[in-house]
Formats: sequence, structure tokens, C-alpha cells
Amino acid sequence: MNRLPLLAATVFLAVGCGNTDDSDNKAECQVEAIDLSGCDRSTLSVVQPEGIWNTNIAFEDGYIGPSSIRFSPGDPLLIGLTMTTKQISPDTFYLASDVTGSDGGAVRYAFSACKASGPGQVQGVVRVCVNGAKTRQGTFTATRVVRREGEAEADRVELLGQVALPRGRPTGLVAAGGYAYVMAREEGLFVYDVKDPARPTLVSEQKFANEIFTTGLVSGTTLYVGTYARGLRICDLTANPAVPVCDKTILADGPVRVDALTKDGNLLYVASPAPKSDVIILDVTQPLAPSLVVRYTVEGSSPSLGEYPYSLAALDNRLYVSNWSYGVSVTDVTDVATKKAPKLVGRYGGPATSALAVGKIGTATAVFQGSDAWGSSLLALDATNPEAIVQRGTLALRPEASLGGLTLSGTSLYVANYQDGLRVYDVSSLGTPKPAGYFNTWSETDAGRGLSYFEGLQGVHVADGLVYGWDTTRGLLIFRHTP
Repeated sequence: MNRLPLLAATVFLAVGCGNTDDSDNKAECQVEAIDLSGCDRSTLSVVQPEGIWNTNIAFEDGYIGPSSIRFSPGDPLLIGLTMTTKQISPDTFYLASDVTGSDGGAVRYAFSACKASGPGQVQGVVRVCVNGAKTRQGTFTATRVVRREGEAEADRVELLGQVALPRGRPTGLVAAGGYAYVMAREEGLFVYDVKDPARPTLVSEQKFANEIFTTGLVSGTTLYVGTYARGLRICDLTANPAVPVCDKTILADGPVRVDALTKDGNLLYVASPAPKSDVIILDVTQPLAPSLVVRYTVEGSSPSLGEYPYSLAALDNRLYVSNWSYGVSVTDVTDVATKKAPKLVGRYGGPATSALAVGKIGTATAVFQGSDAWGSSLLALDATNPEAIVQRGTLALRPEASLGGLTLSGTSLYVANYQDGLRVYDVSSLGTPKPAGYFNTWSETDAGRGLSYFEGLQGVHVADGLVYGWDTTRGLLIFRHTP
């Protein structure tokens, strides 16, 4: 998963914030202008404005999205922007950020609490103003991100080694042959020698102008690297896997975004939310010279409704796609290599989904799905009969700590749970996943925390009996899980 978190944290609030000619009310985002008469402001006396809080915002125009507030450490931030006003008293909780809009107008984002449910949770009103006039309003809930009550640092999971990236933030990782290949947005590719997992060592790095790396997949001696707008970069590991030769590309002649990759046989499946919101299927019989087989848009899905392909899995001639608000779809890809068209055979709507893992649990085809929205959950689906997918279990996650990625290995499901770190679940019976270990990777005092809602452990990958994770500030982490 790769959500470009800082962008996601701020851009949605600017939508609809054009200038206005209303001259009657020029201070509608000041604390005095926000009507809190129906609130229980006496409860605000218990609030402790410290650390990092995650917040969910619901505008009256129907838009709902998560963001963050940072009181400390470092400079205070509101939705990833400099916090310019902070008024905290026994009956007041008011925060604001002032920026200059693209048209030169003065834009203010204002949060004023209505009540508190405890020292680390408030609810209230959010407004956006341009030149003092309200252009958008809604409500928000904000919760301080702290460790789950009663938990230690770890349970049945050992942290063997870790290393922060020299620059940037990781967006993806794959490990093979004693090396970990870490994708890091515009900073490109970092390669680590992980033969001794306690001492991961950086052995090479490379980046390319105008390319933002998102995800990767290793097949044999080839590394495929997805980009945000330049298709795939192809890296040859044959001569020296520590120093990939990444001089080939495909799909780079247009603004093709790649969010996920999966491979089955000689077919490589590419989840591409933009520009066409489709799955690009490549023949990689010649690994360094892929050829296009077909560009497939899941039948019935609609980009205008936010139905984009974000994650993929392939099993037994079936392609499984997480399509956000369209849910999980199952497509028959039998003989696609011989030009037989892919055909949708089933889907499960459920909650919006951005991550999935697929495998066999006994004789059943198990699909685990999760989203990175506020209040997300983990669903266990039985897709043995894809025409009639059945939900076998569900597990609610904490609203303030969402889900970044999933990996199924045997009967263990590994979940990158952002601020709740690495979570492991026993899925030996296809029902509600049962806790089987964890490692709390989050510390709000880590440098660089609090830029967005999507902070902490972003993704997880299993290789050679070890569990690899990538964290927005801690970088590469290597774990051993003991069931």
C-alpha cells in the first residue's frame, strides 16, 4: 500500500475553498464565531494537549477523511500544516492553521472542540475560511495515539534488526536472496544486505529523475519497481543482486501509476489506479522484456465513484482485486496469455477495501480484506465459490490506528497496523482472526512523527521465515514471529 500520506492529509481540505465575495462575515473561522452553545465545554478541562492525535473529519458536503494533529514533539502541526493558533483553557480547545491559497487568498483551517470524552479525545466543529468567510464546515473527532491499554512492547514477536533510511520515507519492500529492496518515493531504491538480520547494511542506492517509487516485486533474478506516474522500472539482479541494473522500463510513455504488483506463472499483474483505473497484465516470459497482454478494467467498477484498483493477488487462475468502494472482485484469468478476455465472476461489496491477502485455508479459498479509512476493520471472506462470496468473520480495528497492508503466510496473517504496529493473527480456521502476537513499533517521540494519519508501520512482507516491515520513520524492520 502506498497512499502518499502527506498529500492525502492536506489536499482534501482545500477542495471547494475558492474565493468569495461575501463581505458580511469576515471572521467566521475565529473561535468567537463558532457556535458551541449546545456543547458541554466543561468537559474540556480534562484535555491534555500533548503528543500526536489522529482525527476524522466529516464535512457537510459529504466528504469524510482522516488527518492528524501534532502538539509535540517538534513544531505543532494541524493536518500536516504549521499550527498558527492554539487556544487551550478549561472551556476552550481551538486550533487553527493559516496558509495562502493558490489564488493568493488567506485560507484558515479551524478546529474548535465541543466536548471531551477524556484527556485524549475530543469532538467538535471544523471550518475552512477564505479571507475570513466560511467556505466549508463539518465535524471532527480527534484521539491521541497511545499504546493499547495493558499491552507490552511485544508478544510472540521479536525485533531482530532495524535501520532508518538515509533519506526519505519507505513506500514498499521486498526481500530475496539475502537482500531487502526498499522503495522510497523520490529517493528511489535502497538495497540492504540482510543476511545477518540483526545488522541490516546499506549496500547500494539509486534514483531516477522525475520518478517516485511506490512498490516492488522480485521474480527470480528480476526486480520490478512500480512508480507513481512512470509505469514500471525493470532491474536485473543477475550479475550482482546488491547492485541492481535498472536500465529498462515499460509503461513509462504515459502517466501510469502503479500501486501493487502480483505474479502468477508468466503473467505480471499491475494495479494502476491512474490514469485508466485498470489492471495491466504483462507477459514476463522474457523477464527483462515484458509485453502487454491486456489492460483490464474490472466490470462494473467506476473511477468517478472512487472505485480504483489498489491491491492484487492471484491464485488458481483467479485474480483478486481490492477496488476501494467497489470492494473485492474476483476475475477469471484462465488463458489470458492466449488472449482470452478476463471475466468478472464475483465480488464482495462490504467496507471500502485497499488491502487484501489471499490463500488456501484447508480447502477453502480465503480472502482477507481491510481498508485504511478511519474505523476500518479486517474481514475474513470465503471465496471458494466466487459467485457467492461469504463473510466468515470480522475484526474491528481501533479507529485512530488504521491498516496499511496484509500478508498471509500459511495460517498466519500479518497486518501492518500503522500506529498499532505489527499485528499477527491465527487464521487456521476461516472465521474471525484470532490474535497471535504483536510488536508495538510506534513511539510518538520518534523524529518526524505526526505528519499525517498514515504514520507508523505501513506494510509487511514475509520471506525466508522472517517478517519484514517498513515504517514511515523507523525505516526497515526485521521480525521473527514465534506462534
